[in-house]
Amino acid sequence: MSGLDARVAIASRGVDVRLGVATGRTLVLLGPNGSGKSTLLEGIAGILPGAVGEVRLDGAALGEARTRGVGLLSQDDALFPTMSVLGNVAFGPRARGAARLEADAVARRWLDRVGLAGLEDRRPGALSGGQARRVAIARALAADPRVLLLDEPFAGLDVPAASGVRALVAELLRERTAIIATHEVLDAYAFADDVAVMDAGRVVEHGTASEVLSRPRTPFAARMAARVLLTGEMRGGTLALGGGIRLPVTGGPGAGEVAAVAVRPAQVVVGGAADPRLTWVDDAVVTVEPRGDELRVTGRVAAADVDVSRAGELVVGGPVRFGLPHGLDAYPLTAPEPRAPGDGNPDETPAS
Repeated sequence: MSGLDARVAIASRGVDVRLGVATGRTLVLLGPNGSGKSTLLEGIAGILPGAVGEVRLDGAALGEARTRGVGLLSQDDALFPTMSVLGNVAFGPRARGAARLEADAVARRWLDRVGLAGLEDRRPGALSGGQARRVAIARALAADPRVLLLDEPFAGLDVPAASGVRALVAELLRERTAIIATHEVLDAYAFADDVAVMDAGRVVEHGTASEVLSRPRTPFAARMAARVLLTGEMRGGTLALGGGIRLPVTGGPGAGEVAAVAVRPAQVVVGGAADPRLTWVDDAVVTVEPRGDELRVTGRVAAADVDVSRAGELVVGGPVRFGLPHGLDAYPLTAPEPRAPGDGNPDETPAS
């Protein structure tokens, strides 16, 4: 295929994945911390000892790291502390054989592109977090990689810096083949053409962004997409959830088929007066998590976001009544498609 096709296995870290991204597309690798995302990127970049497998670009097998044409932006920026900003960015072109004046000219162009012109002589220790991340991005791109890998590129930045770096990345990724590893669903919605959900060293779902984020097939993928997966059997325009509960939905397969809806917690109501637009589900509180000026209340069946003023009403283990909206888009919950060895199996844990 045109693009990147990688099979990476690192037994010592429990990672075994086959993954592809087409030329000019951005794949967001979505998963919690510790799921193996960084290990996978390092394996694709060719810098991880003990990795086995093969990485192909446009059908050709790639060799050692320095000749792969793969640029990696690591979480810690990995800037050389004794080099100037200019020297850091010029490192890639120099490593590829460019003369010093040529490499410096390339570095200056990229520093201007990322908004850091004038800081060429500074050392990394004199930079803010946002500036250091921009230097790291410029250094990765100055080497003119055919594929760019970004590992949690916005982690550790304050809100203004992260916002600025996100805007920069969005501009730089246009028509570039890239993989972004992140645990933030915001990044998937903002950047992804395609999404792969990773858990415990395996890819558990992989597809276009619209497929994975709006129609997840597993509870784990739904959680990573900031949704709750409700599954049941189609019966006359409703989804039978069990316990006699029928949720009116739109679309979906024929009667008797297994189907699902993926609901955002912001769409779900906790308590309140009777409303013909809602189906009520009696549940028990599993967790209550603060999220800014809201609380995420998660039960065994559903979850909802509520105002923090209701904290006193919600106790772990206590009862909670969720109002599910009518008219959600239902879709067939088919068996997962066949996967290449190493792609893993979908997560089967309960929704939360």
